[in-house]
Amino acid sequence: MLMEMKNNYLLVQEIEQQERTTASGIIMSTEKYNRKVKIINSGNNKDLKEGDVVLKNMGKGTIVRLDNVEHELIHITDLIAILTEDNG
Repeated sequence: MLMEMKNNYLLVQEIEQQERTTASGIIMSTEKYNRKVKIINSGNNKDLKEGDVVLKNMGKGTIVRLDNVEHELIHITDLIAILTEDNG
């Protein structure tokens, strides 16, 4: 299904986050207030592209099901950061 995004809205899909265990054995739960999501459709936004991973504010945008997969429509102002791989 094709969808043309308007008015600075993004179509994203949440990335399931796993609990982490530190070297000393402390279990770190998933982040409670911020979520990592993958950009599915960024519309005409020049700073984001399909496949980018971003951190968004907690709270739900509009949940939509496309091809039996749950996605979320959020406004670009709900983004906190674009995440990149640390190769250092």
